[in-house]
Amino acid sequence: MPASNPQADSFATLLSLLQADEIITSNSPDYEARAQTWAAQKHARPRLVLRPTSIESLSRVLAFLYRTRLDFAIYGQGFSSASAKDVVVNMSGFDDFHFDAPGEVVTVGAGQTWSDVYRKLADAAPEYGIVGARTPCVGVAGTIVNGGYSWVSSEYGCISDQDNMLDAKVVKYDGSVVWASTEPELLWALRGGGGGFGALVQVKLRVFPYPQHIWAGPILVPRGRLQEVAEGIANFLCRPVSPRITMFLYVVKGRLLESLGTDEDMLVIHAFDANGEEHGRAHFRWALDIPGAIDQTKITTLAGVANLQDKAGIVKGTMKQFWQPLLLKEISKDIVIKAVRWFEEIRKIDSSLGDCTYLIFELLSSSDPVGGMSGSAWPRPSDTKHIILLGTGCPADAGPTQEELARDLAIQAPSRVLGDYAEFHVLPNGFEDYHDTTKIWGPHVAKLRELRRWYDPDGRFKGAIGVQTDSG
Repeated sequence: MPASNPQADSFATLLSLLQADEIITSNSPDYEARAQTWAAQKHARPRLVLRPTSIESLSRVLAFLYRTRLDFAIYGQGFSSASAKDVVVNMSGFDDFHFDAPGEVVTVGAGQTWSDVYRKLADAAPEYGIVGARTPCVGVAGTIVNGGYSWVSSEYGCISDQDNMLDAKVVKYDGSVVWASTEPELLWALRGGGGGFGALVQVKLRVFPYPQHIWAGPILVPRGRLQEVAEGIANFLCRPVSPRITMFLYVVKGRLLESLGTDEDMLVIHAFDANGEEHGRAHFRWALDIPGAIDQTKITTLAGVANLQDKAGIVKGTMKQFWQPLLLKEISKDIVIKAVRWFEEIRKIDSSLGDCTYLIFELLSSSDPVGGMSGSAWPRPSDTKHIILLGTGCPADAGPTQEELARDLAIQAPSRVLGDYAEFHVLPNGFEDYHDTTKIWGPHVAKLRELRRWYDPDGRFKGAIGVQTDSG
């Protein structure tokens, strides 16, 4: 008799556990869409993609996979770049939605995008808002296990805070299904703990009445006005500001602005004021009055604000990407100027790297943790209000030399922009192998590692906090 092939036997068993429409092979037309990672270098090109459409089939698959030697990963929408060489379990089939009006709670499938959630909430309860991701194409589960910031985080906190993420249904490694509230330490770990505790299939999220006439959108300012923009931001942040105000700042390259009749790079001040247009224009007058400013703001809803970022997903998988998302207490004029110059210097080093580099200021975007540091697994520090997202990269087809350069530039970015001794904190959603888990999760690392051993005893799931060593 021919010798048995354990891996082939495992794949055959997997295929028998699912319906034909839940199985995606490398030859399937939707294979790339169901397996593509945000960072191209992390795409392991799995031999098989499974897309369960029921909790029962997911339970069978996870329980079996966990007992095999197959490399596997749980995949939401791909923006956390989860992948594996053998099997990816795509969770996008879990896209249900239920609005509980008396309780002001929605129960949503954890595999869908925030765009789906915003749209369904607008249909079911148009006067309500939710603490949901600012980039609508990212997935629900991934944002929760990595903290998650919203346009309303300065007012309501992170998506994963205990007042916002109320409960989650989880399929555990042995295929059993629980609501995490019945195992409180599991619920705590899911709130920003970096993943690796099972597969989220549903979450219960708080909703609340929220203004439907939000003044928001881009104010474009010529790059040559950087000094005025930096001064305006510094002065703006020194004054008391309503928690319903937040803003982004980023650079758009001139070649993308032909429709505006310019080839000059522009600084984009993306304003948000849920107090309405009159209030917003008064508080952002400093930006609107800068010579050459182009006002593209409008009145919209929370879902409409999120949809202003709906094109972010089109570049998924087109770059090898490395992140430094930094949480800060203060943003000065000098930091704004140094960050923009850092962004521009990379283009001079290598134009293809420059095209793959990100700089986004997310100002007045954070608030102290609801319930204090112990309320969630990610103990973000108090009095931190601002985020700088620094991201370097190179084209997906770039060779190892360019990839290594992009990675090195990412590692150096915080000191180049903030100085060698600046105090900052790295967000969980940008975790890379060059980050120290103890500097992100701090006093919670030991407990998270203990919970990883409990909910992942064989270390088969992929999560930021390692099961075995302090390095993660």
